[in-house]
Amino acid sequence: MRAFTFITLSFLCLITFGQRAKVKAGDSIYIDSIRNYEYQLEGLSYNIINSRDKVERITSCYYYIQTLKKALSIPNSFDYDFKTIKTVSAIRSEDEKFRVFTWNLLLDSGKYMYFGAIQMNNPDSLELYGLYDSSDYNRDVIYGQFDHRHWMGALIYQIHHYTYKKKDYYITFGWDGQDAKTNRKIIDVLWFDEEGMPQFGEEIFDFDGDLQSRIIFDFNDRAAMTMRYDKNEEAILFANLVPINPMMVGMYENYVPDGTYDFLKFEKGIWRRYKMAFDDRRKNSNDLRKY
Repeated sequence: MRAFTFITLSFLCLITFGQRAKVKAGDSIYIDSIRNYEYQLEGLSYNIINSRDKVERITSCYYYIQTLKKALSIPNSFDYDFKTIKTVSAIRSEDEKFRVFTWNLLLDSGKYMYFGAIQMNNPDSLELYGLYDSSDYNRDVIYGQFDHRHWMGALIYQIHHYTYKKKDYYITFGWDGQDAKTNRKIIDVLWFDEEGMPQFGEEIFDFDGDLQSRIIFDFNDRAAMTMRYDKNEEAILFANLVPINPMMVGMYENYVPDGTYDFLKFEKGIWRRYKMAFDDRRKNSNDLRKY
């Protein structure tokens, strides 16, 4: 419990690290400094995922947060890709406005605790917003709007940017190892308010006539579910999930993809769900299974 308190306090430091401090730019010594931090982060991230010792996983996560803060404080760090760190997701928005780091910590209960940070692309100052996993505490997760302190924790693996009425929106696609029996995938929307603060959720997803702030799919932990934005189709594609037995409706640990796919299409500010025609499903099914 004490170690978790340390992690919480450390992560709150990330949240308050949105302060802007002027820095110098263009010196190659900064690259060497970032590389040194990258080597440390690589080892810590490995321990977070692979250590069998709970204390070591928690301690490594604590030091990972501290080291990441130091690395991102270096001038021009936004341009550095941290390619050697394989267990942490670092996804840039298509307009290069920001990138999102996300990673997870396995708990003894079989659930994951998620961590993340949004780094804004500002060469002259550091703008960093910590993401605090509040999945177990948020109310109204389907329709609610949350700030970065109440994030629906997940490993973000894709971001799709679009503009509507001069406002930028970023659809995020995330995976959550929900528990020992169930995985979860989340389609959420990230946007920035008038003060530049990140916000998650807005009722822009029309799912069978129901306007939602985000879409959540729960399914069997051994199943693989496709969910992504497809540039060719200009749509959000996702696999249909069904219970393996009609008597198991609502028991999501028994839900698996049925081999068919539907999509969300953007129309006048709303992402609307459509059923994919049978011929399109048959034509695309082999390609879709790759994602």
